[in-house]
Amino acid sequence: MRRRESVPTASFAGWRGNNMLVVHILWTLLALNLLVLAHEGGHYLAARKAGIKIYEFSIGFGPRLFGWRKNDIDYSVRALFLGGFVRMAGVEETIEGGKDDEQLADDDPSNFKNKSLWARVAVLFAGPFSNYVVAFILFAVAYAFFGVPYDIVDEQAKVGYVIAKSPAYQSGLAVGDKIVAIDGQPIENWDAMTAIIRQNPEKKLTLTISRNGQNLSIDIIPRQAFGQTEPYGEIGVQREISLKRLGFVDSIKTAGRQVWYLNVATVRVLTGKEKADFMGPVGLVSEVGQATQKGAGWFLQIIAAVSGSLAFFNLILIPLPLLDGGWIMILIIEKILRREFSQNQKAIAQMIGLAAVLVLFVVVTWGDISGLLQRYF
Repeated sequence: MRRRESVPTASFAGWRGNNMLVVHILWTLLALNLLVLAHEGGHYLAARKAGIKIYEFSIGFGPRLFGWRKNDIDYSVRALFLGGFVRMAGVEETIEGGKDDEQLADDDPSNFKNKSLWARVAVLFAGPFSNYVVAFILFAVAYAFFGVPYDIVDEQAKVGYVIAKSPAYQSGLAVGDKIVAIDGQPIENWDAMTAIIRQNPEKKLTLTISRNGQNLSIDIIPRQAFGQTEPYGEIGVQREISLKRLGFVDSIKTAGRQVWYLNVATVRVLTGKEKADFMGPVGLVSEVGQATQKGAGWFLQIIAAVSGSLAFFNLILIPLPLLDGGWIMILIIEKILRREFSQNQKAIAQMIGLAAVLVLFVVVTWGDISGLLQRYF
């Protein structure tokens, strides 16, 4: 997922305590599994609409925890909350998991293989599409009920939020402080302040701040920004903002633009037009943790961004077997070649896709961990 700059709204103060890391992980798992539910639900509904035989709808992998059976479909929850799958007839390695061990006849009309190309593509496309819909809805709700954050017209470098345990927090910076100079150099606006801080990671700076009509001096050492491979200082503050609730129509328009922006921004990174700034599971827990502390509106926006990124990742970013976009690509190639790939060929392609996803997971996770090590050690 690509990082986004966002601003909190309502507070989750009741969740604060000594075990916040555990709470943050639980919030992250809950959010991700709701997104998985939406994704697999898209596959499920499209398959039902197409008349494809469904054996099982599962959230999670591994040992079965509990479930029920209805209309000859097994609904289950499994021990590893790291995904899910829809097991349907005619799919060798069903969408995101499971095996078709209850074979239907090759000519059975409810077999996935016997459906038209466009029906099969629709079933595969429905998962990512559902995540796009969820992203759109969450953004719209956040903008309508909690408001869109925007910078105050006053361009002074006024602190609007201080991140816990950051250099700013440890040095005593407070909400409402105006940074008027750094090492004696006058600061006219927020951008001028951040430019100096970014250029001086791990170097002591003296901030002159205005607080309640009095000027104070504070020494601070910017830390290396999380996830940045080049020198990039930060002190853990956000500028003063205001919130503006949008009407129904504007919320819809803004949500649509934001979902589109997620895709455009990712493409710009891939084409080298924008600096890469991705996060893995460790970074996601950190972002969700900050969101639950800083506001319900921000929390909704973070989860919306994750949902939109999952859709793009599955459908377009990496068109490899194992992911929906990869299977769609295989179906189209088969149509062009007018022949079906063998199960062995598909299995090899799927293993390549799995290896690629695992490598990406390791690389991004290592980036998260190395960022934490740079920050705290």
